[in-house]
Amino acid sequence: MAAYARYSRNRSNTTPSQVNLVSARSRTNVEVNRLSRRNSADGYARLRKSRSRRKSILIGVAVVATSLLIAAVVAVGIYTIVINNKLSTSLSGESVSFTEGVYENLFVQPLTEEEPFWILLMGTDETEWEPGYSRTDTLILVRVDPMAGKAAMVSIPRDLYVNIPDYGMDKINAAYSYGEQFDDETGVSLCIKTVSEFAGVDIAYFAQVNFWGLIDIVDTLGGVWVDVPVDIVGDENLGGVEIYQGLQKLTGRESLAFCRSRYFFIGDFQRQANQRTFLQALVKQILASDPATIASALSSIADITYTNMSMGKIINVAQNMKGMQESDILTYHVPVSDMPTINEISYVVADSYSWYQLINALDSGTYPPPQEDAYAGLVPDSYTSDFNPAQDMTGGQLTDIKTSDYVVDVRNGCGVDGCARSISDMLSIAGYQDGEVGNTNAYVYPNSLIIYKDPNHRQVAENIRQRMGYGRVLASNGGYEFNGDILVVVGDDFTK
Repeated sequence: MAAYARYSRNRSNTTPSQVNLVSARSRTNVEVNRLSRRNSADGYARLRKSRSRRKSILIGVAVVATSLLIAAVVAVGIYTIVINNKLSTSLSGESVSFTEGVYENLFVQPLTEEEPFWILLMGTDETEWEPGYSRTDTLILVRVDPMAGKAAMVSIPRDLYVNIPDYGMDKINAAYSYGEQFDDETGVSLCIKTVSEFAGVDIAYFAQVNFWGLIDIVDTLGGVWVDVPVDIVGDENLGGVEIYQGLQKLTGRESLAFCRSRYFFIGDFQRQANQRTFLQALVKQILASDPATIASALSSIADITYTNMSMGKIINVAQNMKGMQESDILTYHVPVSDMPTINEISYVVADSYSWYQLINALDSGTYPPPQEDAYAGLVPDSYTSDFNPAQDMTGGQLTDIKTSDYVVDVRNGCGVDGCARSISDMLSIAGYQDGEVGNTNAYVYPNSLIIYKDPNHRQVAENIRQRMGYGRVLASNGGYEFNGDILVVVGDDFTK
């Protein structure tokens, strides 16, 4: 009935079915007429030509798009090849194959991308090189667990007394020198053999870095935020650079000074701790950067690094580790039992039992608490494994708010040691001015509060809440006293 009513509006003296039939015939007649013999010589030809033109245009677009895609793939391929060539070129400029000669069967690499692996970081400092007698200035053994998103760094004292294969007992940094002096070995390969034997672990990769190149890497990133644990003042070897304790953005030159200085009561042990602290901050900042910055940083790193890791492997690991915090990079040092002087030469002797326990725990994926002996060196509290620092949940993204115009006070309202400082540090990195950091009168706040005085500052408070990822925004209305523009009271949701 409904169908009949619809057709009846347009009918003349025909039935609805006839209307359908006539209209169908009319459409058919048009098509038939269009393809009749009378019109085939011109009409059909024009139709076919029109279709061919459209097809040509589509093919042209597809060809251009495909060409651009191929060009992009080729460009990425060339970039990767260039980077790989940089990485496999030694610091002396020699291109090396890591599957032949002294490197044959040296590395034991993981079978899958998900498996943990060990990598040896070898730092050199050109200012301390002597002709024909180069030594590694820094040795850090790192266990990387891509699936867990964790890494454990173990600093190895350069004066550690160990067995060097085929050469006997000596300082561990002499292995590199011995390898460089003889034709049947290289500094890198002998150093890897020595560390692998001492630690009792298989090493999959190595990276030899010239620490002077840190300047370019850090400046490429626009500086690196580091929570400096101890003042570095009065070291004449740093060319006048002085760095004071606290969270700050280090320039390339300051970063180099932070990693090189031994001007401490415990000397090289604090230097090792500083290097681990810096690497924690550097890795976090690179992984939190945008793709263009990461690519630029990797290119700068490739210029100063000699490694058997391919660009593809580095990218895969970086993707798995993206978003990691300083506390995901755990730091340790070789336990020390003695520091004897033999023939007027100082050595460091490892505590064999404690070393065995530490390295076996790490190799099994267990992370012991931070070491607290006299040789651990000072590190920021927020970088240790038992503390999870505040994270900027926006990934540090920029907004229309000029964060540097606002002072933020932070108070601990939940009783977790360090939480107020952690929030304040996170907001400092986002550009906000540091205000007062302290405690509330009582730890009774189940939820964090972001409080504003000026109604025009509500958007600022909302931005802070977004960066924290939790909390309530509310107006002060005279109920809260604080000197800054915004007050953050950290509640129990800090730990959730």
